[in-house]
Amino acid sequence: MLQLVVLGLLIGPALSSCPKGYDHYNGDIPGWGTDLGSALKVSSREWCARLCNALSRCLSFEHSSKSQLCNLNTGATPTANKYLDYAFCTKQGSSDCPAGYRAVDGDVPGWGTYLGSARKVGSREVCALMCSSWTQCRSFEHSNSAGVCNLNTSSYPTRGNYGDYKFCIKS
Repeated sequence: MLQLVVLGLLIGPALSSCPKGYDHYNGDIPGWGTDLGSALKVSSREWCARLCNALSRCLSFEHSSKSQLCNLNTGATPTANKYLDYAFCTKQGSSDCPAGYRAVDGDVPGWGTYLGSARKVGSREVCALMCSSWTQCRSFEHSNSAGVCNLNTSSYPTRGNYGDYKFCIKS
């Protein structure tokens, strides 16, 4: 791809695609990435992908060609509209929910049901194991940033998304 710099301005086609192994989404996860890495100065989108590939918890990244900044995310899907010129790239095959569960948008208000609420867990996989151990558990909500797991007897959400919580239904 040919790009020229004229008087400090980048001229040529914009880098809107993601590197091999990643899918492009329109959107953003607000903030500057997660504890994995934020506002990292990199020379290309490919370098941002290399950083994400080196971390198992990294499911996506955002990269700005203009500022050459890279933000690494533990979430796989955007939760807000696109931010400036940042491209949102998600690892192919990454899912917001572990095997045996499927992701849907939404929330069940409160902190789960009597099965378990606001439990601190190390990962979404642990939350799924907890839900799988209860026949009454039909879904769970998990936040990577808060490390919180809520177990639900309801199969479907009744409200829109809440924060960075992912709603996972037993498949």
